[in-house]
Amino acid sequence: MRYLKIFAQDILDNDIPDVVYLEFYDDTCTPALAYKATAFDITDDGKLDWVMADDMNQDGIVDTVDRQMALEFAQLFLAFEWFSVDAPFDKYLKVFAGDFDNNGIPDTVRLHFHQGDGVARDDTLVYSAAVYSDGNGLGASVSIHQDVNNDGKVDRQDTELVKQFAARFLKFSWVDSEHC
Repeated sequence: MRYLKIFAQDILDNDIPDVVYLEFYDDTCTPALAYKATAFDITDDGKLDWVMADDMNQDGIVDTVDRQMALEFAQLFLAFEWFSVDAPFDKYLKVFAGDFDNNGIPDTVRLHFHQGDGVARDDTLVYSAAVYSDGNGLGASVSIHQDVNNDGKVDRQDTELVKQFAARFLKFSWVDSEHC
């Protein structure tokens, strides 16, 4: 299974995340960690402004496109307000896409918000959200039952954030290789 694990930390100890890690895994390979990126807020203004990234779009070249993709995606992740301000830094988001009808077009993107150490498992899952589309990748609908942006209410902003995040995730083309 291919998935992304993304998490943020408050390294400067000012209660604002200043480092975001993106780790792309394929658990059918050894090692399972295939790509990674780390985005930093080096100016301490609450916005990520520098990144080290692997070949995010998998075109064989590490360039500004890869860095921009990683930076924008990491910044959007911060809108979820899902990070740990203090050790053990155990909050993370696991993102994965599925192609249930095996037509080469992902028809779901799932977001699993975890808190806990080690491998993602049922007892570390806090809440989830998903975007579903029809068989040709159109007509997206969102399944949300939680306040995913942690602003105290479940509303349209949560839905839009999940849609935007899922659409950006699909740009990485990180779906199970046997299906897409």
